[in-house]
Amino acid sequence: MKAHITAKLSRELEEEIVSERQVVYILVETRKLLEQQGVLSNFRALKLCCDWAVHPKLDRGDSVDILKLFDTYEIEYQNSRVSVADFPLELLHDFMSHKRFRAEFIEALSSYGVKTDALTQDGSWQSFIQHYTSVIEDCPLEATNDNTQLVSRVTALCWPKEKADAIYPGRHVIQWNWTLKSGAEREKLVCALV
Repeated sequence: MKAHITAKLSRELEEEIVSERQVVYILVETRKLLEQQGVLSNFRALKLCCDWAVHPKLDRGDSVDILKLFDTYEIEYQNSRVSVADFPLELLHDFMSHKRFRAEFIEALSSYGVKTDALTQDGSWQSFIQHYTSVIEDCPLEATNDNTQLVSRVTALCWPKEKADAIYPGRHVIQWNWTLKSGAEREKLVCALV
């Protein structure tokens, strides 16, 4: 089964990425491969992005990871009023910009001999992300969990291409918001430009 899935993934990644259908297929097959090999949990950002494409509501392990990142930021913000851009937690920035997603995607597939040129070349990756953001535009992410200190809910919404282009031409924007356990919604928002 592994050889069959890796061959299908290599073939699909050799094609130009031109549709949401391709992106969803690649993510589903990738998740299937990693789950069958028992290593999916080693690639948390990749797993989250695969899950997001098909399950917009998260309330288990992945949601705790997301909430912990924003909770760490919120704790520091309440102490020092540091902006997200100036916050030194590289993990938060890498997560929001899909840098971790890309790195884990390449690492996971390469380890099984899948050709990953489409993921390593910036032009191909931008095409993949363009279609990925179109997929997740239809399903805002909502992560909820009470196993954090301050943050109980995080939401992410991909802006429609027209809105993103009007403000950030050529970029894909994912807007992250969070709610504190006190019920306060954060007026500020974080836009990850990918």
